[in-house]
Amino acid sequence: MINLRKITEDNFETYVVSEIIKSFSNEGIDYRFCIFYYRGKDKRSTGENEIDLIVEENGILYPIEIKMTGNPKASMGSTNTVLDKIPDKKRGRGVILCLIDKKTYLRENLIALPLKYV
Repeated sequence: MINLRKITEDNFETYVVSEIIKSFSNEGIDYRFCIFYYRGKDKRSTGENEIDLIVEENGILYPIEIKMTGNPKASMGSTNTVLDKIPDKKRGRGVILCLIDKKTYLRENLIALPLKYV
């Protein structure tokens, strides 16, 4: 396990994305066709919105936020609704991967998961 005291939010995000990509590669899946990210200005006129990772499986888009917190909030998944605008795709349950101890439902379509799920 990594020493989380010496890691920044950006490094934490990079670590988690790397682990997810590695798990796809270990399963023999070419992640280049099913893992994406989103950056845009569709909700606020100042600053950008983002979805750290989007995993597509069978036409369903699963948004993933990566947060270095033990106290996730439902608002951390507020940008996920932008995926509803993509034609011929459906939005699946969103995930916030974070430093929480156990799986926690934040709302019907958003769940916080501990890193051990990666």
